[in-house]
Amino acid sequence: MFEIKHLSKIFTGSASKVEALRDVSTTIQDGDIFGIIGMSGAGKSTLLRCLCLLEKPTEGQILLNGKDLAHLKGKELLEARRQMGVVFQGYNLLMQKTVAENVAFPLKLTPYKKDEVEKRVAELLELVGLADKAQSYPSQLSGGQKQRVALARALASNPQVLLCDEPTSALDPLTTKSVLELLQAINKKLGVTVIIITHELAVVKAICNRMVVIDGGRFVEQGDAAQIFEHPQSDVARLLLGKEE
Repeated sequence: MFEIKHLSKIFTGSASKVEALRDVSTTIQDGDIFGIIGMSGAGKSTLLRCLCLLEKPTEGQILLNGKDLAHLKGKELLEARRQMGVVFQGYNLLMQKTVAENVAFPLKLTPYKKDEVEKRVAELLELVGLADKAQSYPSQLSGGQKQRVALARALASNPQVLLCDEPTSALDPLTTKSVLELLQAINKKLGVTVIIITHELAVVKAICNRMVVIDGGRFVEQGDAAQIFEHPQSDVARLLLGKEE
């Protein structure tokens, strides 16, 4: 279980203070495909960076199986990060390394032996449908293929949670469909909890079973995705759905 409890993030400058997240809380069950949707500037990117521990929250807790990740340091922090695979917007692939080397990269500082790494990489490339691209370079791949490499790399350390930042924003409709189907397959086959942060309503509608709507750094609506799509309660949800009154 992945829990966010009373999470806040305040950025303080020399003459200003920005409340990027304001006391947000939700529970994500094991096996969920969970959508976090909002417009630009709503706080999605800050939330992602807090969840994957790249930003330290100002207040609140991030609990994975009851353990608070928000205040870990050193080896405990590194171990916690291995429990969360992250697919960043823009892929963040290493352009001078092959597909196989990109997927293997997160395993560099683990106890895996060379033959174990090679086996794991081969399994993951087979899973994402890129077994024949192991020795290719990112510049030789399409956008959809790059996203699949990023997914394979995020899964390398057997994470419990997969965080996806705008996973289809740069893809055409057919490629989007194939990537979403892959995320569903990963969720079902590996039992990985998937959290998708997006501004695209169609993405959440296609595969998410639960969701939150974020606006102005707050969760303004959350619950069963199908129910929210059918009966949105917040102004921003109605706006996103085109159901403004």
